[in-house]
Amino acid sequence: MWRSTRIALYGLFLYPALAQTPPNVAEILQRVSQTYRAASNYEFVADATLREDGANKGWSSHVLFAFESPNRYRMEGAFPGMGSDGSVPGKAVLVHDGSTLWCYFPESNQYVTFKASDLTNNAPGDQGDVAPAAMDHFMMWRYRGAADFSDTRFLRDETLEFAGAKVDCYVVTVAQKKGGYAYTWWIDKQRSRILREDNAESSTVYTTVNLDKPLPGELFKFEPPPGARKVENQR
Repeated sequence: MWRSTRIALYGLFLYPALAQTPPNVAEILQRVSQTYRAASNYEFVADATLREDGANKGWSSHVLFAFESPNRYRMEGAFPGMGSDGSVPGKAVLVHDGSTLWCYFPESNQYVTFKASDLTNNAPGDQGDVAPAAMDHFMMWRYRGAADFSDTRFLRDETLEFAGAKVDCYVVTVAQKKGGYAYTWWIDKQRSRILREDNAESSTVYTTVNLDKPLPGELFKFEPPPGARKVENQR
């Protein structure tokens, strides 16, 4: 009798341990890579918060980034370094229509334009950083390359509110090497989308993730608002 009881208790406590075996993180990240590599057009909307010290401490913004291959994008929100003196956050709208980049600053109602051909790596200042290929890489490199991270760890399962629904997520950390720059991702179990991303400096909670869906052409057009003044490029 006692032997049977011990076996039953052993099975009772062993079952939860077996049921909680961590998922295969490599397989999860492989699916993330495949999902994002397949997307040549995409749209993200997110609430972002910066935690670093200095002038930008406590900055938060509702931001949008949309990209249409090969060379059109739109970014809008409040961003570090876009303030009136270039050192604090400020609102900005950047629209690359395929031939011209428009940079509009709502707080001053001013805008500046760049020819697409001028947005090269050897251009003065940081103009090359806002070329379509550079912006696409900045937004997507770590997601497309998720399977390449060498230091990964499963943390837990968690449910997030997303687009009015509860979404079951894997929470994992990824880094390029031991002790390297790390991200924590909340990954949609069903669709392999990253719905939240945290790192040492910031937190980004996505409210829209559209991957490889047709995007409205209006996103990639810009008309200066009434009274907007064009200024010479000083950025």
